[in-house]
Amino acid sequence: MKRIFLLMTAVVLLCGMTICGTAAAEKAELPELPEGVVPVTWEPSPEHLIIETEEARALYERIVAGDYPTMEELKASPVVAQLDALSDYYKAVYGNTMEISTPEREALREEIKEQFLSIGSARIAGVNPRTNKVRYSYDGPLSYDYQMILVLGLPASGKSSYLVDPISTVMGGFILDCDTVKELIPEFRETYGCAADAVHFESFEIMHRAMQEFLTGKMKGANVLLPIVASDLDELMETYIKPFEEAGYRVKAIFREAAPNEAAARVIMRDLATGRIINSAVAFSFGDKPEEVYNELSTMINSKGETYGFSEEEELEPAA
Repeated sequence: MKRIFLLMTAVVLLCGMTICGTAAAEKAELPELPEGVVPVTWEPSPEHLIIETEEARALYERIVAGDYPTMEELKASPVVAQLDALSDYYKAVYGNTMEISTPEREALREEIKEQFLSIGSARIAGVNPRTNKVRYSYDGPLSYDYQMILVLGLPASGKSSYLVDPISTVMGGFILDCDTVKELIPEFRETYGCAADAVHFESFEIMHRAMQEFLTGKMKGANVLLPIVASDLDELMETYIKPFEEAGYRVKAIFREAAPNEAAARVIMRDLATGRIINSAVAFSFGDKPEEVYNELSTMINSKGETYGFSEEEELEPAA
């Protein structure tokens, strides 16, 4: 995703040591990377992919053109194996950052939480001249109407660009997105996103701490959008829907459709161009589950006596 990405100096990797100095980096024997794959020391872009091989460029251009490989092709692709190897490399460097239990790290998590909560709603900031797509900034006002919208869909299905950002501008909604939290974590920034798997659990922990501010804290009542994959309805209910309803929110849900192979291909395209790697074992595992969860949820009744799904007649009210 494109949230407030803060550029840092290139990651320093010498003898398995990093500028964060984690125990994992000091002790772990780093796995050997495949031929053509190196630690990323540049800002990834469509012009400068994180894997600089002819195969990676060809696959990237194919997906950009809308020619989506089948799931079988993707699973057999050497480029996907290379991306997984790069993700595993950074997990060996950093370990699971949620396991860092120093007072300094705990203070950093609180600082990141507050920085995350300082972000505003999406606001149209112009049009990207290269892609002709709307650009958003995230400094718009928040509205306090006790509205919460779940935005369900596969990874890289277009939840943010097609639903979350436009809806946020209309309802003045805060985007409760762990991908935004990831971008504030040092290991993520140092690796230009390649350590996304290493910081995954920590980003969720920080996001859930931030969520409490909407339920019982200083931001209670502010409108919220939650982009999420959601492959288990019971977990979705217990973790997000019930807590927000108990806090007085009207909870609704919307779904972004995408064929599993298309979404999986777009994950790979995004990995290559942004650095934010999702291990293929995770990215390819959801199949039709998010849609099944939404289909069941959409007909259920929320705490306000409405269906969770939007009817064709319903429209989002503009932010106050």
